[in-house]
Amino acid sequence: MRAYFELPYDTDEILAEFGDTFTRTRLALPRSHRELPGLQALQQQLEATLPYVTLSSETAKREILIAPILSRVEVLCQRLLRDDVDELIHLLVGILEDP
Repeated sequence: MRAYFELPYDTDEILAEFGDTFTRTRLALPRSHRELPGLQALQQQLEATLPYVTLSSETAKREILIAPILSRVEVLCQRLLRDDVDELIHLLVGILEDP
């Protein structure tokens, strides 16, 4: 049995076969009141790129979405990303928590 992310079709194409549609919307995630340098530029980059990219493969997700975000997290935490992403996320949560 093949996994969903190995299918050769994009989400919108699969849903169209069943008479349904796919719409991208913004997520409403918790926000921090801290000013984070470079965050606005990252947001603009992702929003400008997303309409032109299909994220049907793990490679596309990793290169288009995850890599730029992790790069910004590295800079904010002033840490080199190695294998322990959980530690980096824990540091970021500490930075984002309001004093």
